[in-house]
Amino acid sequence: MILLSSCAPSQFLRRLVSRAGWLAAAVCVLLVADRPLVAQTPASARTTVDGVYTTAQAKRGADVYAGLCQSCHTAASHTGPPFRNKWVGRPLSDLFGYITQEMPKTEPGSLTMDDYTVVLAYMLRMNGMPAGRQKLTSDTKLLKAILINLPADTDAPASSAAAP
Repeated sequence: MILLSSCAPSQFLRRLVSRAGWLAAAVCVLLVADRPLVAQTPASARTTVDGVYTTAQAKRGADVYAGLCQSCHTAASHTGPPFRNKWVGRPLSDLFGYITQEMPKTEPGSLTMDDYTVVLAYMLRMNGMPAGRQKLTSDTKLLKAILINLPADTDAPASSAAAP
């Protein structure tokens, strides 16, 4: 505590301002420390609507899907409400992990990472997500940073989006 009697008025004011400055800085640090960094907020997170695969990957994925997946899975099982209810809001790494560990049902994990990646690109295209310039990767750390989201107008029937 600063006592008036222990110092001259000018010293008192300097000490008060000095201590008030430290107090103000401490309060600011506490307020800022309680907030997440901008890069961590959902509003700035990268999503599948940002074009995370290329058109060439989706085309190749359509071929792999037709040869290895279509006999068990219709496009309807990977689009619309079934897809939205299970995957929207989750990291893309979750979907990639599921298909790499569980598919094909007869031999899970038997495809190359590239085949799994292009099938994932095709699944994104089936759900109306736009292609971009950058190739989709199989790096799960990078996929974890991409949230699955659907374009606002994704209520089209699965058959129109699924044609290879």
